[in-house]
Amino acid sequence: MGNDIPSIMNFGIAPIRPISKGVLWLLKFLHQFIPNYGLVLVLFSILIKIVVYPLTKKSYQSTKEMQAVQPLVAALREKHKKDPAKLNKATMALYKEHGVNPLGGCLPLLLQMPLLFALFQVFRSTIELRNAPFFWWIKDLSSPDIVYNLPFSLPLYGDHIAVLPIVMGFTMFLQQKMMPTQASGQQKFMSYFMTGFFILLFNNFPSGLNLYYTLFNVFTILQQKFLTPTQS
Repeated sequence: MGNDIPSIMNFGIAPIRPISKGVLWLLKFLHQFIPNYGLVLVLFSILIKIVVYPLTKKSYQSTKEMQAVQPLVAALREKHKKDPAKLNKATMALYKEHGVNPLGGCLPLLLQMPLLFALFQVFRSTIELRNAPFFWWIKDLSSPDIVYNLPFSLPLYGDHIAVLPIVMGFTMFLQQKMMPTQASGQQKFMSYFMTGFFILLFNNFPSGLNLYYTLFNVFTILQQKFLTPTQS
């Protein structure tokens, strides 16, 4: 029966399944040496951060390059404010001239998404993680870390309050505060909007997933602050 368990587990859609199986194997392997799955997630977050560090470093470089050309982009917006097509063409030409990739800063986040989907499937359907505690109020990494049940239900958010999604949102907010001050008002609004959206969405997700994402954000903040100092 034990050999049949992996075949009946839901590892997600086809592109995600290999990642889910790899994540589950690594978590189980680490658990042989670390008896607490919460601590396993701490180590797992550090390992993932090390693996994606080259891409993160490149992302920071892309952000600095975008920051450097923002005055030129602002000038183009003023010059072509009545012709969006010409503005778009001129902006792309400017990026090409200066070797700037406007999507370069998004690469680590895009690569994170398949891993987050995989972790969601692993924590939701892995038997070994059912009722696996961490510390304090986190009693089950496979379910939300509910601390209060609401007498009503809110769309998307649900009928309870979980702590880790709020902490995760705070780490996202700190990351955004460390962004270049030249970021446009629209970019800042979208960043804050996504933070609020993630808090609502992740309120119903397994606490193990929220713990991983929170830890990853914390390590990213430390990396930004100490390993990759931002320009004053």
